[in-house]
Amino acid sequence: MATNPLIEIRQGRAAKAAALRSLGLNPYPARSRRTHYASPILTEFAHHEGQTVTVAGRLMSWRKQGALAFAHIQDQTAKVQLFLRRNLVQPTDPQTNRLGYSETHLLDLGDLVEATGKVVKTERGEISVLVEEFRLLAKSLRPLPDQWSGLKDREQVLRKRYLDTILEPDSRQRFAAVSAMVAAIRGFLNGRGFLEFTTPILQPQYGGGTAKPFKTHVNALGCEMYLAISHELYLKRLIVAGYDKVYTIGRYFRNEGIDRSHHPEFSMVETMTAYENYEYNMTLIEELFRHVAVTVFGRTTFTVRGHELDFGQPWRRVRMADAVRAKTGVDFTACQTAAEANEKLAALHLNEPQASVGEALAKAFEATVESDLIQPTLVFGHPVEISPLAKPMAEDPRFVERFEIFIAGMECGDNWSEQNDPVHLLETWRQAYRAEERDAGKFHTLDFDFIEAL
Repeated sequence: MATNPLIEIRQGRAAKAAALRSLGLNPYPARSRRTHYASPILTEFAHHEGQTVTVAGRLMSWRKQGALAFAHIQDQTAKVQLFLRRNLVQPTDPQTNRLGYSETHLLDLGDLVEATGKVVKTERGEISVLVEEFRLLAKSLRPLPDQWSGLKDREQVLRKRYLDTILEPDSRQRFAAVSAMVAAIRGFLNGRGFLEFTTPILQPQYGGGTAKPFKTHVNALGCEMYLAISHELYLKRLIVAGYDKVYTIGRYFRNEGIDRSHHPEFSMVETMTAYENYEYNMTLIEELFRHVAVTVFGRTTFTVRGHELDFGQPWRRVRMADAVRAKTGVDFTACQTAAEANEKLAALHLNEPQASVGEALAKAFEATVESDLIQPTLVFGHPVEISPLAKPMAEDPRFVERFEIFIAGMECGDNWSEQNDPVHLLETWRQAYRAEERDAGKFHTLDFDFIEAL
């Protein structure tokens, strides 16, 4: 009966771990004595040359030639070469968990190791650590995928991101960039007087958006609760409480579809500002994107979906109805009834009748304009029918003080001046509310506690 190759590899590596233990060595010691990361050694060689350093990382290559061995270890910053001479590497010592040159046959690619030695350049000019002390930090019992071809199976890439980030520097840098972007966002908002708050994820009443929620049960309270589809109403409560500028960077949960731009669980930055309107946020958003671009990436131009984008230029600002009229020639603001607006939709080959003129305008925009908004664009003046939490425009209450961010044909954010008239807001909610569709995510659910706060 044939043996699974992976099982054989795992058994062989487990046998090596047992051999290490028989020598009095711990294959999984509790800590490392690392003093330096790889990247500074490589980029600041003149400063580190001749200095003794201790580096640690995953063993990515191993080549032994008699009394010499060469290896590469990878940490979160870079790969650095290890240069081992048999007569220089100190012998195995159980007291310090040190591994001698003669026992390096017990190593495998994928192991986590630590090396102490002087920073040098080899005869071929490669910056290296000339190893004097060598320690195993963690024995890898499974082999890495082939390093030359990497992970080709997209399913494996998504399910086992840890393998993808080990093998692909671009993937590792991409996730690190996300972390740096979040830090830059915090720095930007904090520097402008915003206070960050942690708002509830488990909520007795979901709200702040139109999305189907996840339900859960809290055993201690014996009640059903919801995972947050938004943190908006809690940020508004903070404004009521007397804070002028607040934000959260939180997790959001929407029990809906999955595609390249939607996921049931995602992160979002949400701000709330007193004494300002949506035009303040237009400027804030432009400055925020520009700050993150320069702070994290050192540039303002990026290639997104094959398009060259420049976040350093002033963003285009266009009214939704004007954008639709420019693209289709149809002026939905001139329509008096839903029937008239639906005729205009049908003429555009959009045979999905809408309940109101405003919804017809929104449908036309989504179908004909949205994908063409390539450079960073702020689209404002949304119909009131699709914006119940926003404040109507004084000059035309059919539309509200709201804008959305579009980049490379994708919606990337949503902002509005908040409706702070509690009577008007309650009436809007009541008109939309349908008890039979309570958790269907088709309207903003009634939140009487929030109305009381207003």
